[in-house]
Amino acid sequence: MSLKKYFEFVEIQTSALSIYAYALGAAFIFFYFNHWNLLNSIIFFISEMIMDNMITAINNVMDYILAKDQKSKAENVIAKENISLPVAFTYITVMLVISAALGLWLCFRTNWVLFFAGGLLFLIVLSYTSGPFPISRMPIGEFICGIAQGMGVPFLFAYINDNYKQIMTLDFFRLHNGNWSFSLNGSLTTVLALIVICIPSICYNSNVMLANNLSDVEADRKNERATLPVVFGKFKANWLYRFFGYIPFLFIVIAVIFKMSPILSLLTLLTYPKIHKNIEAFIAHPSKSQTFPLALQNYKIFIVVQAITIFLGTLIHF
Repeated sequence: MSLKKYFEFVEIQTSALSIYAYALGAAFIFFYFNHWNLLNSIIFFISEMIMDNMITAINNVMDYILAKDQKSKAENVIAKENISLPVAFTYITVMLVISAALGLWLCFRTNWVLFFAGGLLFLIVLSYTSGPFPISRMPIGEFICGIAQGMGVPFLFAYINDNYKQIMTLDFFRLHNGNWSFSLNGSLTTVLALIVICIPSICYNSNVMLANNLSDVEADRKNERATLPVVFGKFKANWLYRFFGYIPFLFIVIAVIFKMSPILSLLTLLTYPKIHKNIEAFIAHPSKSQTFPLALQNYKIFIVVQAITIFLGTLIHF
């Protein structure tokens, strides 16, 4: 498979969303800890990027295999790029092995919490479009993927940069009588702060998937996908899209009030006019080719401004 064909297979442009999640995680580290581990960061970056590519690859393969509509099948990248299924599965297997191996290496370099948190994220990835109940074909897909991507990446990135002792640790002990015991310790304040700061990332990640599903309602019905807009209808899905788009502004204020974020991060509220315009433009005319990029744009605008203002606010102590 050529590099160009591989990039089409994994839709390399979608991996850019992870970069913004890294920026938010880095801003959180800078504000709370300022502890960094370059090797761990490189290992995690490679592992997560490969895993992100694998998600898209599995999604394309399963959409091709399960497609009921011949038009959808013909428009799939597997058909358009003439990629054989054995080759596709080989690449997916290689990506799975490399990503899992790098993840386990990080577990040995940090703490057991990473094994279980990373393992859960890995299970979500594998269940996204495969298995008996694919997440992407269920009405809960937006919520699960929003949390997994929107909070999972910033949390794990903050965790592996030698900050795990200040966040949460899980340790096992052998007692004198031969039995095993465990101890789970962590900072509830830090975990809650991370959740509050990541709410915008969770919401806008969810909106990207919701926008994708709103743009594909008719095709999803033909291919028997029980996505959220198909199950609950476009009207309710549109209001959920608005909710995910506007609630992050409230959490910016909450983070500042409870000193979970510097005061300067309130400048993120200035993105409201552009975010509002993009939300209403998409709802007025949901289209994969024309207005879907607005959902991606909202994610990028909000998270970039949030991350930058946290960085700057930390630097000037405001």
